Amino acid sequence: MNLDGASFVGINSGALEVTASNVGVLENGVLTMSYASNEAVNVTEGEVLFTLVVKANKAMNVSEMITMNSDVTRAESYNNSDLKVGNVSLSVRTAPIASIELFQNEPNPFKGQTTVSFNMSEAATATLSVYDVTGKVVSVRNIDAAKGLNSEVFTKEQLGVSGVLYYTLVSGDFTATKKMIIVE
Repeated sequence: MNLDGASFVGINSGALEVTASNVGVLENGVLTMSYASNEAVNVTEGEVLFTLVVKANKAMNVSEMITMNSDVTRAESYNNSDLKVGNVSLSVRTAPIASIELFQNEPNPFKGQTTVSFNMSEAATATLSVYDVTGKVVSVRNIDAAKGLNSEVFTKEQLGVSGVLYYTLVSGDFTATKKMIIVE
């Protein structure tokens, strides 16, 4: 598999007992995976075999982040009784976002620039404000936020100060604040 705009976090078993030892993480977002069993595993159509957990590094559709190929390991399955080769397909499902969530800026602390990300349960307007330790407003961004992951990049030059800052996301009744640190 190739990951574009995402990083591998882990794997969760479903009908198949798999662990991180079944996955090889190569460079440039390339993953390889292999599973074998001495006993047949019978599953019903639509049953989840396992779940790959990935973290988005930028805002894009999950279906565009993960592609499957046979570049490292052949993408195929085998029928236990006659070893007939079968197809393997990838189904992308995302968990519904129940509420708004503000994430810690990355990197933190930072020297040049940092990214503040947040999840929205639905498209809405949001205000992202940055304050210094005295409560003085350093930056305000009014955002037409999309449903799902949203990101805003701040540079040291845009903020104009160093040290501890606070950033607050407001959308409707939701308000959350986190701390960021700019170093010299």
